[in-house]
Amino acid sequence: MSSGFPQLTASARMGETGVQIVSQIINSFGWIFRRNHQETDFGIDGHVEVVSDDGFLTGQIFAVQIKYGKSFFKSKNRWGYIYRGEEKHFNYIFNYPCPVFIIICNPDSQKSFWSVFEPNKTQKAGLSWTLTIDFENNFGHAKETIKTILPPISNGLNLLDEYWNENHLIINSDYIYLIIDRSDIENLNIDQIPEFFKRLKATKELAYHCLGRIEIGFHGYDEDSRELYEIEQFRKYISAVVPLLPEFFFFVRTNEPNFTLKVFFASLCNLERVIHDRSTGLKNIIIEAKFPEIENFMVEKFQGLNNISEWLGLSEDENYKISRSVAKCILPESPGQVQTE
Repeated sequence: MSSGFPQLTASARMGETGVQIVSQIINSFGWIFRRNHQETDFGIDGHVEVVSDDGFLTGQIFAVQIKYGKSFFKSKNRWGYIYRGEEKHFNYIFNYPCPVFIIICNPDSQKSFWSVFEPNKTQKAGLSWTLTIDFENNFGHAKETIKTILPPISNGLNLLDEYWNENHLIINSDYIYLIIDRSDIENLNIDQIPEFFKRLKATKELAYHCLGRIEIGFHGYDEDSRELYEIEQFRKYISAVVPLLPEFFFFVRTNEPNFTLKVFFASLCNLERVIHDRSTGLKNIIIEAKFPEIENFMVEKFQGLNNISEWLGLSEDENYKISRSVAKCILPESPGQVQTE
């Protein structure tokens, strides 16, 4: 029988034998082996899903490349067998999204030996690459060792329960008050505010719910008679953190009462109070404003507002209302006496 029928080649038969040996071992572990179809086999013969001893699928998974034949056991050194891989498979395995186990099967002993593909343990060998598979790495005895190699199992529900509760609290609050300690300001620890704003953008739904709700308070200045914007270190802190808040105008509270936007603006303007005594005995407070950074602040933050509005699909009218509320908060319609330089 030589024509009209498909043929099972010797190499294909050997490949199937290797897959059967490995799959039997995996089944003995109580795990699940899923074979790749040959037409989609580009160096990965299958995937293994790890099942806990009490029968629960853990979500842990690894891929296997299986080689069967005496030739894979001929080359060795004092520590193990020298596996020689094809160059065309290197980058494919290198970029694979889960660990890849290379397994060689011995036709005589029916034993299999394994190694995890780790690029830093390979060597260049002409147009191929090599990897040492240790003599003691008997795949049939590898169950517990493999579990230590795979990423640990985590209970995502427990991990996210607090996060979800916090999101629920944020969404159902009239405004959110973030407190920054004076020690962070004096040490220029500026990560807390940007990380919090980043958290608010985890989803579009959460970001939209936080529109105009964020107030930032600063703890530790109750005994200081100066306004915050008059404290040099505070101004340095604000100047350092502002570039990291592109969506500041979107999230900051503008409805009265509000504090954050005004103190940020005053700090960037380098405002100073000058008190003049009048013959009447009254005091007139004049605000002298210098504007070394404020122009960039306004341009960057309005651009940031435009960007997040586009991300959320807000209309031009919605964007205008937010912009208008920010402008009114910074420059009220009936300002006090102001001098500028």
